[in-house]
Amino acid sequence: MESRIKQLRNKRGLIQDILAAELGITQQMLSKYERDITLIKVDILKKIAVYFNVTTDYLLGVSDVKRDIQRQMKMNEILDEYYDLVEIYKDLDPYDQEMIWSMIQTVKKASERRKKDDRQKDDREES
Repeated sequence: MESRIKQLRNKRGLIQDILAAELGITQQMLSKYERDITLIKVDILKKIAVYFNVTTDYLLGVSDVKRDIQRQMKMNEILDEYYDLVEIYKDLDPYDQEMIWSMIQTVKKASERRKKDDRQKDDREES
């Protein structure tokens, strides 16, 4: 049986290196988790569940239900807010979807770097 972590990662078009960096683990460790070679640590399991907006039971294969009621309601609210964007994206061909996804990831990383730099600058100013 293929790992649900791997399924979710592939569905998002992520390579192991990117997901591992997002989770704060090595690519090698993520690979071991995906292949069920190493038992997954609880804190990492929780991070993965939050990242993909699924339950830990779903990740572990205990349940086929991806989201509990509360998470599903939150997902519905988000979809309502961004419905037009989702509709445009899903009508694009796979090449354009991949290009848009790459652009979004690049912008997200730049934003995270700016936030980190701002926090460091604030920390230096407080010292």
